[in-house]
Formats: sequence, C-alpha cells, structure tokens
Amino acid sequence: MLLGEALDAGVGIREVVAEPGADPDLLERVSAAGVTLCEVDDGVLAKALDLVQPQAVAAVVRRELREPAAVVGAASSGVRPLVVLVGLQDPGNAGTLVRAAEAAGAAGVVLTAGSVDVTNPKCVRATAGSLFRVPVAEGVDPEALLGLLDGHGLPAWALVGGAGAAPEVVPAGAPVALLVGSEAHGLAPSLVARCRGSVSIPMEGRVESLNAGVAGSVVLFDLARRRRVRAGDPGGAGDGLGPERSGGRGRPVGHNDRP
Repeated sequence: MLLGEALDAGVGIREVVAEPGADPDLLERVSAAGVTLCEVDDGVLAKALDLVQPQAVAAVVRRELREPAAVVGAASSGVRPLVVLVGLQDPGNAGTLVRAAEAAGAAGVVLTAGSVDVTNPKCVRATAGSLFRVPVAEGVDPEALLGLLDGHGLPAWALVGGAGAAPEVVPAGAPVALLVGSEAHGLAPSLVARCRGSVSIPMEGRVESLNAGVAGSVVLFDLARRRRVRAGDPGGAGDGLGPERSGGRGRPVGHNDRP
C-alpha cells in the first residue's frame, strides 16, 4: 500500500483519512508517527477520490521534488543512468518509468516542461512507492536541460522508434542520460540531433509498437544487466561498452511508433 511505502520512506505526511475498513496495523503506524488521523464513514473516500473503488485509507503528503540541477549533478558523479522524460503526458507511462528507474538502479528521473505532473494520482499509483525514494525533478525546458547535461558532462542518448542503434551501444560503465519522448509525437529532431546517439529496440513479429513505459524499461534493465557484468556478476553478458556515437536518428518509441 502506498501509505505504508510513504511511512517507510519517511515522507512528510500531513494527514490520513480512514474509513472503518482500514488496516488497523497501518493506522497504528500512522498514529505512532504523529500524523493527524481523521476517521470518516464508509463511502466518503469514493466521493472525494478519482477511483471507483478506493481503498479504505488516503493520505495527504507533502510534495518533495528536487531541483533539476541537483538531480543531474548527482547522476553525473556515478555510473547509473539518468532518465529524462521529454513531454511524456501519459501518467501510467510516466509512473511506470519512475518505478522502473528504481528497479533498474537509475540515478534519478527528470520530467521536462510539458510532461505530466508526476504527482498526478494515477502517476503516483503507477510508481508503486518509487516516487518516495527516487530523486525526481520536473518542469525544466528540454533545451535548457540539454545544456545542463552538457555542463555536467552527461551524454544524452535518445530512445527512438526506428533507425537507431541497438541498446547495447549505450555505455553501461559511465553516466548517461536516456531521453524518452512523448507517446504521440516523440522527440523533436533538434533534440535528437544534439544527443550523443540514438537507440531503438529490435523487435520481431508483427507488433506495431511498444509504449514509452515498456520501451524505456527495456533499455534501463539492459543497462542494469551490463553494469552487473562489469561488476563481475556472471548472470549477464557483454562488456557494457559501446561506440561513442551512433548515427541513427528517429522518433522515441511511443504508442504509434515502431521501434
């Protein structure tokens, strides 16, 4: 449950509203944390929330997002990728990528201006609690962000729908930023042209496309696998090194794009 994840992460919870069916152990944790608890009748949350069948407890949590420069700076000092969502508007896809970023060991996530609000209720639910643990920033202009990446020596790689190189070309032993574009329009050609290279996911069969959440996750977990190989984990393959640049250009994988 998200409330339990928030308590575990030490997130600032302002208030909890609970109906009679709420988990008593969870409510005991809420009280022990000194959070204000408001008990209401059955059915109240269904009227107040955007869910048909909400759980019996809801919480108001303080918004705790980071500054883009801080997230980029931290990512540039390690070997884990930074995920950049450029104009990504589907809350489910954005939340999935925040969750995948944590699961694949990414350094953080930045959502550019024009992307969904990461605190959108559907997006928060899709993160399954990862939003409380992964460094997340939002609202920066895409062009300004690329300048910020350049300033920190963080090469950008664009996930495109076609004509890109295989994901294995993205170095797994150095900090990189993975750009994932909007579902309908992809990345602007000017942004892709400024990237170190572009990658596409090889596909078989007659699948029309992968959505942005799935496509970004595939690349993130490939990078994670190759990092483990570099660390001596025999469970993967490959050396984690790729060409400095690929010549492929195209659109990011989205609902209407073929990788």
